[in-house]
Amino acid sequence: MAEIAAGGKSGKVVIKNIGLLLSGDIDQPILDADTIVVVDGLITAVGREKDCDVEGAKTVIDCKQTTVAPGLIDSHVHPVFGDWTPRQSQLGWIDSSMNGGVTTMISAGEVHLPGRPKDIVGLKALAITAQRAYDNFRPSGVKVLAGAPVIEKGMVESDFKELAESGVGLLGEVGLGTVKAGYEAKEMVAWARKYGIQSTIHTGGPSVPGSGYIDKDVVLEADADVIG
Repeated sequence: MAEIAAGGKSGKVVIKNIGLLLSGDIDQPILDADTIVVVDGLITAVGREKDCDVEGAKTVIDCKQTTVAPGLIDSHVHPVFGDWTPRQSQLGWIDSSMNGGVTTMISAGEVHLPGRPKDIVGLKALAITAQRAYDNFRPSGVKVLAGAPVIEKGMVESDFKELAESGVGLLGEVGLGTVKAGYEAKEMVAWARKYGIQSTIHTGGPSVPGSGYIDKDVVLEADADVIG
């Protein structure tokens, strides 16, 4: 199981001889280019090889006329720690996703952690720990945006302010904790939004012990940023 440090330096990498380069932009899906230049993990040039600075590359990748596309983003995952999930009692699930083209994952809550704390101090500590851990660790190179606390009754505005100041930018799925009513969720979602934290709401029937049925009325009243 490969580990790539988030701050690792790749030097200059030239990816050349691309047969078809997809942009990920629906308005311009195919680029007139056969070369990508990357310096320390950042793309610095995309174009024809003759027009790019390809000298002094630490690594050269010959695509042999294959297709190159941006990595996929899985916008709803439930990481725990590292590349392990107790949900399927599986090691290497993030690595498997990477081999399917996923290079970024966004947590909808670390809800499958055995013994997940539901008290306010504990849930904040878990969120901050998960955010820090995945910021320092990329399983097989996959960027995991984690640290998404599940909101519980008793949370107040200052809790969201503290989370945001600690680097937490996501909420776990509304409805997986004790806050299930739309009016309760709406207030907390508004606090989260005020401090730049993106919220997600569960829909449909219960999915984990303690979660509840979330219907369209709750979804609309809660006013979360992401549905699903």
